Amino acid sequence: MFKTKNLFLTFFTISLIFMINICAFAAPYVNFKITYDGKTYTYNKERVYLYVNSKQVENLPLEPIILNDYTLVPARESFEKIGASVTWIKDTDQVQVVYKDMVVLMKINDNNATVNGQLFNMSIPPKLINSKTMIPVRFVSEAMGLTVNWDNNTRIINISEPIVQDTTTETTTITETTTQVQKADIEIEKIEMPDSDERTFSIYSNKKIEKFQQVILEDGSVAIDIYNSYNSIKETNMESITEFISNVTIENKENNITRFIFKTKSSVLNNNFLSEDGKILYVNFGGNPIKKIEAYNDGTNDILKLYGEFAPDVNISKNSTNDLINIEIKNSAIVNLTESIKEMKYINTLDYSKSTDILVNIEASIKEDVSYSNKKEDNITVITIGKNISDTNNNNNSNNNTNNNNNNNNSNNNNITSSRQFKIEKKDNVSININNIKHTDNYLNKKYILTFDKDITSLIDMGEHKVNNDLVDNILVENVNGVTQMVINCKKITAINVTEDNKYIYINMLLPKEKYKNIVVIDPGHGGAAPGTSGNGLVEKDINLDIALRLDKLFEANSEVKAYFTRLEDVNPSFNDRTNMSNEVGDMFISIHQNASGNGGSGPNGTEVFYLNPNTSDRGLTSKAMAEILQKTLLEQLNTLDRKIKTSNLIVLRNNKMPAVLCEIGFLSNPTEAARLGKPEFRQQVAQAIYDGTMEILEQYPSVR
Repeated sequence: MFKTKNLFLTFFTISLIFMINICAFAAPYVNFKITYDGKTYTYNKERVYLYVNSKQVENLPLEPIILNDYTLVPARESFEKIGASVTWIKDTDQVQVVYKDMVVLMKINDNNATVNGQLFNMSIPPKLINSKTMIPVRFVSEAMGLTVNWDNNTRIINISEPIVQDTTTETTTITETTTQVQKADIEIEKIEMPDSDERTFSIYSNKKIEKFQQVILEDGSVAIDIYNSYNSIKETNMESITEFISNVTIENKENNITRFIFKTKSSVLNNNFLSEDGKILYVNFGGNPIKKIEAYNDGTNDILKLYGEFAPDVNISKNSTNDLINIEIKNSAIVNLTESIKEMKYINTLDYSKSTDILVNIEASIKEDVSYSNKKEDNITVITIGKNISDTNNNNNSNNNTNNNNNNNNSNNNNITSSRQFKIEKKDNVSININNIKHTDNYLNKKYILTFDKDITSLIDMGEHKVNNDLVDNILVENVNGVTQMVINCKKITAINVTEDNKYIYINMLLPKEKYKNIVVIDPGHGGAAPGTSGNGLVEKDINLDIALRLDKLFEANSEVKAYFTRLEDVNPSFNDRTNMSNEVGDMFISIHQNASGNGGSGPNGTEVFYLNPNTSDRGLTSKAMAEILQKTLLEQLNTLDRKIKTSNLIVLRNNKMPAVLCEIGFLSNPTEAARLGKPEFRQQVAQAIYDGTMEILEQYPSVR
């Protein structure tokens, strides 16, 4: 009995020690929501720790994520620690990592990647998770010659540079024998600069270019490296008169690389392709490469689909004998084309042999006289060819919006000239000055009101006029106090322009970014049943709203900036409502908040601005740059303590696709700061500081629209 009891105690003790050791190595579980590919999931797994050169990377905006047994890490925070340059190319959803002489280029949700121009297939593609670019750590590291080690016990993944051994004694004699560098085979002979209305630069060589690589530089410039080449062009700094490029410089890099640097005026899509013989490299800016043509009959009509980086703008015409339809796409080229052509009812053949590097020309020979229409869907233009098709081609009316995808059902309403335009016929006995029309943008209630300075119901019927396009449901015409009002009931935030010619007044319905050069979304935090923090007799939601209302007046006086507010009264929009507005219409997002501390006494004080995701905009602005400028302006004008800019995984920052910040102005728990925030004149100072900071941001990062 004694021996059995001792044996049991020994076994229990060993088991306990074993369990303690297991627990010591087990990483804690993390549990949070992740959103990618349009869906939200609960991520509940053991935490992964990221190390670079054996040092932990802390304060990551998003933890390393394991998907399908592969680890994804934040691109910028992971690889800039090791000296790499990480660039997000928004126009093409690509991320570029440059480390020494290695360039890795990947695209979101695409398993294909290039390493110095050579194509590779990844086991898992990069993902946008919670709006953060997450990339496969092992593929990228090993592609750049780095070492990746995984410790399953500690859950540590470590990226490290290879250890370079001291070979000084060996290289002395080697240097003498390798000073003669073999001359490159390819001579770069000339570059043709395009005219102001063209977009393609042509680089000529004496032999076929076997390898070239694009690199996005830190200032946004586009560099094209041509391998195994040398430059014989005498002028190495040339001005450009094109819309997108200010100048081109040529550099001779090490290892027989000729680099062309295109200084961009703004963020712009570009694509590069070689001539058939490989002796001309075309570098196209602002154009739209056609990558796929699909044609088939849907049972009634012939359907022609043209795929580009974005939906191509087409000009369509028929010849005089009605046996040929000509489709032109300007500032475009056919690049690595994929065809899917099936038998059709009306189209005999498709011929695009007349296309050039700046113009795609498609000729469709047809069997009989037909009509056609076209519309845009994401990155596709769909052309329908058949009998009795209403022409929805948007190229013929200068007042139309070229991005219109919608047909309207208002064939009996003479006021509807297109799905995004409403017209009022003029009469001699009623004079209207369109500059006297009052605009009231009640966007929070999805209404836009035009108030005329007189009764114009002799020109337009009172009551409801159905519009039913992608922006507007209907227009209600009514008389109020002797003048006519047009209440435009919108489906989403809509901008209105009023124009005229000799015969008509036009009410043009636009997306906000089609009208306004600069758009800022201001978010007064909390509201309604969510009061926020409080202290010293003040409630955060009230302070935030008062500052926002003062900001509204400042922006109203500036025609260069349109400000939308997530609330203008004591209500509490959801987090999704706040960020959806920003993602739908904004160029930037600023959330206004107040701080508090539960430490008792006077507690901490000061101003801090939070940011999270880089979210680089078309104008080159990042969330961090916004935070730096606003923090500086707030400190200068409010004379508060500098609590620095910080990162935080706040939902209004996490869910924003635009550059976004959250400003904590002061501490309501601090009697001194609360006394200042309680005064209207100080809240006016806060509003002015945010306004001035916003204007400085827009000055440093001007609009590209």
